[in-house]
Amino acid sequence: MSYENIFDYLTRTFLYLCNYGIISILFCQVLFCTFILFDINFSVHFFICSWYNNAIKQENTYRKGDFYMTLGDKIRKYRTLKGLTQAQLGSMVKLTGDRIRQYENDVRKPKDGKLFEIADALDVNPSTLAEPDFDDPISVMHVLFELEDIYGLHFEKVGDNYQLAFSKGEYSSANWIIEGLAAWVKKRDELQPDINDSNSTIADKKNDYIRWKARYPYNFAEEITSNFALVQKFNEDASSLLPSGRQPITRFSEFYRSLLALEDAGVKFTISVDEIIGKRSAAFYIELDYIMNSSDEIKKLYTGFRQCWYDMKEIGIEIHESPVPVNGNMNILLYSDNIQLIALFHAHIRHLEEKKSPMYEAEIEDTLQIFNVPIKEYA
Repeated sequence: MSYENIFDYLTRTFLYLCNYGIISILFCQVLFCTFILFDINFSVHFFICSWYNNAIKQENTYRKGDFYMTLGDKIRKYRTLKGLTQAQLGSMVKLTGDRIRQYENDVRKPKDGKLFEIADALDVNPSTLAEPDFDDPISVMHVLFELEDIYGLHFEKVGDNYQLAFSKGEYSSANWIIEGLAAWVKKRDELQPDINDSNSTIADKKNDYIRWKARYPYNFAEEITSNFALVQKFNEDASSLLPSGRQPITRFSEFYRSLLALEDAGVKFTISVDEIIGKRSAAFYIELDYIMNSSDEIKKLYTGFRQCWYDMKEIGIEIHESPVPVNGNMNILLYSDNIQLIALFHAHIRHLEEKKSPMYEAEIEDTLQIFNVPIKEYA
């Protein structure tokens, strides 16, 4: 395994972490946001894990207020909503405007008594400004309100019960929480005591579950690491399925035909245009277990399609391949921020939405003609 591009990916994935991967779990007041993406061109890049208190101090690391609001952020937010200047708020609580500015910039922190005065002046519950207190139901409610603002958390009534839900897609950071929830459910089910378990086995499962939660997301990263080896071996074995004398593609239409061949053969995959590492990208996902256990014919088609990506990379198109979790299942992700590939994926997604239309085949042919252009012109 080569690590020749590790520093490049560290930088790029760190920026992705800053903008999309920071998961501020208010329930434990710790920011844990380590994700690992691997480039199958045998470069490994690690997302950085940082504690919540360190992250909020680094204003250049991520956009304050997008994910977690500090006490100062909250004072500024509700002061602005109230229509007060810093000087006006200071006058109301017998402080200077400079001191309010220091609070809002998190240079100083108001004492509890003064915090209550500020909350009263702003006409908000003190729990809105204070650090979460999980022994206080009102404080917990305000934590849930903040999770709604940050991650799209909402409740759905099912019978007499309320269930938590996150809005996937609308809040990019919520997507990572959903992946974490999928991993959590999987591990919890795996370590549920069985009726035939001995007392020592039950105790071991309980301790393993506690350790899993305490180590998250390190264990998540370890799972991806182990899957990377599987992906590497699969690609090495499947390369023998490529026909001898295969010629590399030179036009986007040839790439599109390879994608259509997968679709016509009934291969299960997903394409989308996603924000990946801060860039809008054409993305192709296929489940790792599915492709590893497919027939040789499907493996051959997929391997030929995958090679098309690397043909484009040889021409100069930036291409990446990474194992990533999707809805709790490990997927192989191929992606590129090339504008032509993005346009092609957009076009095909529209075609899929109208697949039952009598014009579907004609539209596919039109798209093949439109993208019958040399790849090197867009490298």
